[in-house]
Amino acid sequence: MGNLLLMRIVKYSIVALLAAAPLLGAPGAATAAPTPGAAPGAAAAGGAGVAGGAAAAPGAAAAPAEVPPGLVARYNFDGGATDGRVADLSGRGGPLTVRGADTGAVTFTALGAGRFATFPAKCATGATTCPRALLEAADDADLDPGARNFRWAASVRVSAAQLNGNANVMQKGVAGTGSQWKMQISGKAGRAQCTMVARGTGQKFTATSARPVADGAWHRVVCERSGTALVVSVDGTPVGRAAVPATLTVDNTMPLRIGGPNFQAGADMFHGQIDDVYVQLV
Repeated sequence: MGNLLLMRIVKYSIVALLAAAPLLGAPGAATAAPTPGAAPGAAAAGGAGVAGGAAAAPGAAAAPAEVPPGLVARYNFDGGATDGRVADLSGRGGPLTVRGADTGAVTFTALGAGRFATFPAKCATGATTCPRALLEAADDADLDPGARNFRWAASVRVSAAQLNGNANVMQKGVAGTGSQWKMQISGKAGRAQCTMVARGTGQKFTATSARPVADGAWHRVVCERSGTALVVSVDGTPVGRAAVPATLTVDNTMPLRIGGPNFQAGADMFHGQIDDVYVQLV
């Protein structure tokens, strides 16, 4: 616990130094993200971490009193769930509903003054039923960026042993049902991936991190679409990009889901921990 407290102290010292950084960074620059515990309206660069470039463990403080421009949904799980719902902190998004199947449940694990969401373990070999769970917010026009620039982000912790195929962190839209934006951890290499699927054409674009993030440590993953670039950043550093058409549009009637796409057999469920999720129009 002493080491965790020290990590948080270092983290928020960095936040104070970077508080003047603009919220929107150009693709290829470190991506900024709202950070719990920062001064109202301030932002820290992409969740930049401490030792080894890894993000410090979450678990402090409430959301800023002032909401950064363009923020349309934010969840930090510090308040846990009330009657099975997690409150939005942006003032524009809807609550997350905790959903489960086969006795699966999302738990909210305490760490210091905060909490993070823990998802069910992956299915045991040979098991006939597998506990599954996800968090879901209703469809909202603000979550459909169309062709606008936007950003989606989460802090994640997962190990290679917890991967069972791809692990979907957050998404709006699912494969084969029209347009989509998504963050996932790839099952083969444990790399962070940001994916967009274009409305109308179904064309898929993916930016993949150069190195794995499935190492059991906390990492801040930020996806950003800006013009014709789709960029994935890990712990404040851009680590992968893909070119996208300027006309690429994402607009669907699906809910926002965190921790998995649905409860169908073989769905790409996430089996680690997630914290500090947000969606922002930029």
